[in-house]
Amino acid sequence: MRGPAGHQTARSDVLLFAGCLALALLALSLPRRWTLTFAAALRQTALRPIVALRSRAAQDRTLRFDVEQVRRSRDSLALLVQQHDGLRRENDELRGLVGVRARLNHPSVSAEVLHQPALTDTRMLLLDVGSANGVRMFDPVVTADGLLGSIVSAGPHSSSALTWVNPDFAASAVTADGRVSGFVHPAATTSGANSLLELDGVALRDSLAIGTVVMTAGAGGTYPMGIPIGRVVAIGREENGYDRTYRVVPFAYPGAASHVLVLVSPRDSVYPRAPPAVPRP
Repeated sequence: MRGPAGHQTARSDVLLFAGCLALALLALSLPRRWTLTFAAALRQTALRPIVALRSRAAQDRTLRFDVEQVRRSRDSLALLVQQHDGLRRENDELRGLVGVRARLNHPSVSAEVLHQPALTDTRMLLLDVGSANGVRMFDPVVTADGLLGSIVSAGPHSSSALTWVNPDFAASAVTADGRVSGFVHPAATTSGANSLLELDGVALRDSLAIGTVVMTAGAGGTYPMGIPIGRVVAIGREENGYDRTYRVVPFAYPGAASHVLVLVSPRDSVYPRAPPAVPRP
């Protein structure tokens, strides 16, 4: 005698759940590079329509902005540019007189965050730009407030960004006055909206005042020099009696990011380029 029709549906649901669970466990056991490659391939094939829909939804949200507010912001920006135009010309003339090279201008690509991350989903961001827009791995991702992270996987039309909340994040840093340098990484004892960064490698003799601004130093070739990172808020700990760790509150938070900029120019670094090899006679 044939059982109720609901039995077949329940059995197929159980099998589907078991298959999804097995795939999830398999994905957790794979190396991170394979996982990112598989995720990027999946977004470009089966999930491409969904990514396109999320991109269209993000554009629709942007179009809902108040036009009057945009007009006022534009007028304020135009007035600010006019006021600072004379100062910029004087600065350019002084640079030309003393022979100081102007800082490199880094071209950027504007990107939408395709999903608004929650407090538990801020380690990685999905952006609606990819290699077709000139984006590649290790390109810095910034907001108007400061550094957010870097690109770790770039497909043709979308990319994944690793933010400073991720434990794998690290960047060379220097104070705004250029006096003290070190490395910043996520603090292990904070999480969620209270996430902080730590500035390591500061000698005891180079004590920092609360409120000191920390910026990228340009070492390592990933982040160009001068991107704001955050502000010192407390002393963390002392390591081995000769260096000190400081707590830094970041300027940019991944959970609040809806629009970002991806810097796509060659990296600027504090290390000079190696001279060309001279052939031996």
